[in-house]
Amino acid sequence: MARSLSSTALAVIIVVIVVVVTIGGYYAYISSRRTVSTTTPTTISTSTTTTSALSSTTTSMTTSTKTTTPTGVTLYVATYTGAPQTLLNLVIPIFEEEHPGVHVQVVALPFTQYIDNELTVLKTGSSSYDIVTFTPTTARVLAPYVVPLNSSIINISDLLWPVESFGGVIYNQTTNQSIIVGVAPWVSNVVIFYNAKYFDNSTLQQEFYQEYHMQLNPWTWHNWTVVIDVSKFFVSHNITKYGVLVMDDPEAGDVLDSFESVYAWYYFQNSTLNCGVLHGIPGFGVEFYGCIPGWWNHPFPPPAINTTAGVEALETLEALVSYLPNPTQFQVSYDNMPELFAEGYGPAAVNYASRLSAILQQNMSPSEVLMAPLPGNYSMAGGTYFAVSRFSVHKQLAFEFLDFIESPQIQALMFLKTGLFPISKGAYRLLLSNTSLPAYEREWLQANMIAAEYANAWEPLNPVTFQLGDALSNAIMSYLQNPTTTSPQQVLQQAAKQYVQILEEYYSSLTSTTTTTTS
Repeated sequence: MARSLSSTALAVIIVVIVVVVTIGGYYAYISSRRTVSTTTPTTISTSTTTTSALSSTTTSMTTSTKTTTPTGVTLYVATYTGAPQTLLNLVIPIFEEEHPGVHVQVVALPFTQYIDNELTVLKTGSSSYDIVTFTPTTARVLAPYVVPLNSSIINISDLLWPVESFGGVIYNQTTNQSIIVGVAPWVSNVVIFYNAKYFDNSTLQQEFYQEYHMQLNPWTWHNWTVVIDVSKFFVSHNITKYGVLVMDDPEAGDVLDSFESVYAWYYFQNSTLNCGVLHGIPGFGVEFYGCIPGWWNHPFPPPAINTTAGVEALETLEALVSYLPNPTQFQVSYDNMPELFAEGYGPAAVNYASRLSAILQQNMSPSEVLMAPLPGNYSMAGGTYFAVSRFSVHKQLAFEFLDFIESPQIQALMFLKTGLFPISKGAYRLLLSNTSLPAYEREWLQANMIAAEYANAWEPLNPVTFQLGDALSNAIMSYLQNPTTTSPQQVLQQAAKQYVQILEEYYSSLTSTTTTTTS
């Protein structure tokens, strides 16, 4: 299905990109806003030259748009403050320009408040919101109130599927059906940030190779043992104070993200655990078997964290953390990592790609900040999703607005203006076909495209996700803070027992509810 832009919208994009060039610099591309409409497609072939602080390219685009626009319509988008606002502020003016008479109004609340606000409105059946926002952990609670997108006009096939399906798809194990409840407007997966001044240094490259007989380049790292060696090399040679920075803060799930990122490598190598399904059973992810073995007498898969994969992952994580400050005294987190990285405390860092802007705000040159996929070219998915409310009276318009956001041209513009990474495969093709794009930006794009293509390190997403997370986080921290007095086997075995207990209680409550309802 054609999903491009009208000549008017395309002209607006060109103007916006040229403005970026005039302003100059990475920070010139932060803002966001836009709208949508319905009509008979008209195809316009146009050749455009787009120039920006990030790119200068001549691109031929075949665009199509719809021409029937509802007038005097306001589309309300509920979301949280931050990145969604940045994107929406960019796209809304372009959308409204293309659809005279249509206005898009954003209602943004702090992240800690927005989902409760959306649910309060939706549970009343109110049509106040046309489009709502959610993240993977809130997908199931919002699902009953949104319109399935399986047969909508949105070109789902252009989206990088592991990220889209992680939080945007609800799987019904009983009927074996998948319901697309929302679309991700961008990707933010776990990647490796590394500092060019260390890794592009020929002297350090030679010394590392002579000592470890491996390349220093993070793109050549195929397992986590190399990352430990890199940490040891930099610390033992007094090049940096710490090794590769990994998150070891239990708050907000930071240490879980680090464990999951390491653990997934071992899970992927073990077909007995994953049963040929790399991301595990949807809703349970890689922390559980990818099937329910015949020897297991429960309606949920057995935990896999207490296997050799979990033990090796926890030992690996402890080795990485041993080159960081003692976690009982100071913890590396999602929040403080950009500052630590920018100040040279570690040569590289493992974190979400969305932290790029925070790193650059520490006055690092963009060309110094490079990216690579995790060892083995996979990633842990992360995402934000937009969905259409069941109670919207402008559903078609809402579909078109989301289709507009997901279009390759808008996704490419999003990267150029905001630094958010596309989920559209077509956007990567547009951007990477630009031979004048700076080398560091091409690397950012390639790292994120690979990470999104192989974002199979899925964590549990079910009604007891937070209880499971607390059990595993406590086990991990118990070991990291006392590695000499406890063992990975002991703490993970205890966490696995808690997993079973939590899930048994949950499934038992479902049975009790069903019995009460039918009696």
